[in-house]
Amino acid sequence: MKKNLLKKEAADFIIVRVKNLSVTHQPQWGTMTASEMLLHCNSCNRQILEESRGYNKTQIKQYLLRILALYIAPNFKKNIQSELEHHTKGKANELDFEEYKNEFIHLINEFPVNTHPLTLSHPAFGNISTHEWGIAAYKHMDHHLRQFGV
Repeated sequence: MKKNLLKKEAADFIIVRVKNLSVTHQPQWGTMTASEMLLHCNSCNRQILEESRGYNKTQIKQYLLRILALYIAPNFKKNIQSELEHHTKGKANELDFEEYKNEFIHLINEFPVNTHPLTLSHPAFGNISTHEWGIAAYKHMDHHLRQFGV
């Protein structure tokens, strides 16, 4: 079974890993700093937990990409561009690293206790279920923690 951020064990594992992240960690790929990565993850997780968008029709390409990315590929591909609203390059203050990390932990802890459907339409995968949001969120956090070697 795929790891899912809606499960406490998976959320706890992500939190243990992020606690090992420091402001001085360098990326193994990409150009974000550790602070920019945390700010990016926080932006994405806030949106998943707090927003709902009306469903758009899911295209066949999105459906196939969802199956590949969530259920077949072991990890997300490196260096994929996110939506512009989640770009954080040059927007994070290194002095706020601990604040970003604390918010990251807070948001990750919100996933397992979430009781409402996650209805945000994913930009690449289309309309996905709450369960699939848990898988996607876990894989996204894992992707960025691996990016920084934690």
